[in-house]
Amino acid sequence: MNKFSKLHFRDIEEGEEIVKVLHRNWFYVFEQFLWLFVLTAIFFVAIFWAPTFLPEFFGPDSRTLMLFFENFFTLVIWIYGFMLWIDYYFDIWIITTQRIINIEQEGMFARRVSEMEYSKMQDITAEVVGFLPTIINFGDVKVQTAGEDEEFVFRTISDPYQIKNIIFNLRKKDASFHTEELGEMIKEKIEA
Repeated sequence: MNKFSKLHFRDIEEGEEIVKVLHRNWFYVFEQFLWLFVLTAIFFVAIFWAPTFLPEFFGPDSRTLMLFFENFFTLVIWIYGFMLWIDYYFDIWIITTQRIINIEQEGMFARRVSEMEYSKMQDITAEVVGFLPTIINFGDVKVQTAGEDEEFVFRTISDPYQIKNIIFNLRKKDASFHTEELGEMIKEKIEA
């Protein structure tokens, strides 16, 4: 049984199977949230120490205004954290037996879905840059077409060299299938 059988995508064609579903590496979201936690910690430390250094802003007259800014900042932090999670969770790359599908969440209410067939692929590159990406084994895989179509970039995914090899092998299998199909058509024309 295919481990992706529980997943349902409307645009999967007959005979097409899902080979791999990819999200960004866990370190990407960890790094994004780390900066968010640092910013939040700085804010709360500043709120704790600010009355000592700026007592005129934390007097009884301005307490309501300061509570407004504290709550506003907390709300902004929650919304930004939610947007980081949405970006991480809904950016998906699907590798099937016939094509690759790129689903990118762009903000809260915008999503871009694009696909590329293996026959249109020209170049596949895996790129791991930096000490931590090398140790943790994550990076980018870039798939380029011969035409003017945009480059597909699988950003900060785990094990980019394995993903590159999977795409390369599926592309090679697709090319041999189309060659055999063409051969059968020519053979039928000659025999007819």
